[in-house]
Parts: sequence; structure tokens; C-alpha cells
Amino acid sequence: MDSFFQAGTNNQLVVAFHGTGGNEYQLLTTVAELFPAASLLSFRGPVSEGAQRRFFAPLDNGQLDRRDFEQHVSAFLTKDWPSLEKDYQEVIFIGYSNGANFILGLLEQEPTIADTVILLHPSRLVYSFNRSSDTTILLTVGAQDTMSLPGEVLKLSEELKVVFPNTTLLFTDSGHELSEQEIVAIQKQLGGN
Repeated sequence: MDSFFQAGTNNQLVVAFHGTGGNEYQLLTTVAELFPAASLLSFRGPVSEGAQRRFFAPLDNGQLDRRDFEQHVSAFLTKDWPSLEKDYQEVIFIGYSNGANFILGLLEQEPTIADTVILLHPSRLVYSFNRSSDTTILLTVGAQDTMSLPGEVLKLSEELKVVFPNTTLLFTDSGHELSEQEIVAIQKQLGGN
């Protein structure tokens, strides 16, 4: 998977996954606001839907193609992730929309892959979490979001709390976009990293 790396000045590594139609640079500003001293490793989704990049095949009638999804998750875990330098004190995963959903697939197979996971506007697809973890998970959703429905994200957060007890859901007044209100709420929740 293609990626972009930028060295930081502390012992944090932020691993970023963009939303549909984004690229490896989509979350640079967001990560810089949240973790200004961290190193950043940002991936570009390997699946193209026209000119738009994704991390797994589009939904079919609102349903996840589990076979395709698991193939992409497994490929990342067996090819991309093991080859990376991970000599960091803290690893943080952040994903927006399609990227957030991809991270949920990673957590299915490797629930301790990161110390902190930030899921920006994820969807409640069919996930299966079998092992618990003390990983901190933070989900965000906008009250006006028509793609990541607030009620469904609330249900997803409750499902995650069963195996990830350190799960928090943040609501904003926005739609399916990253807002300054959202960034401020995340900073406050994380204690001003």
C-alpha cells in the first residue's frame, strides 16, 4: 500500500487512513492539530472506485463484502504493518469514514494494534470483536451526518465498549465532514495531546 511518512519530534506515531475519495494527505492538517510533534504515517487506499481511492470494495446494497474486506485487512497486517519501524512509545491510529471502517477491521484481528484509535465518522457494518483490549477508542459523528448515521454510530460505540471498555463517543453539530468543533472536542477528550 502506498504511504507518506513525516518524522516527528516525540515518541508518538500516528497512522492515518483517509476517507473515500481522499488520499494519503487528506488527514495531514487534522493530525498536525491533534498531535503536532508526532511522526505521521499515512496510507493511500489500494482500491479505486473510478477516480476515488478506498481501503476496501464499496458496499453492495449497504452490505459489506466480508471476503474482500478481510483480504485487504489481512494484506495490511501481513505485508504493510510488519515491515514498518514501530519503535515508538505510543501508536495512534486515526481514520475518517472508509478509513475508520478499515481500522475497525484491523481491530477485529489485532485488538492491540494501537494504544489509541480515533474513528472519525465510522459506519456500523457487521464487525466481530472476539478479544478484549485496553486500547482507548474515540468515535466521532455529526448530528446531521447522513452517511454515518448518529444512532448507528451510538450502537457501534456500545458494541465496542463490550470488548474495548475505554471507548468514548463524541457528537458534534456537523454532517459527514471534519469540523473544528470536532477537533477541539477530540483534543479535550485526549487531554490536549
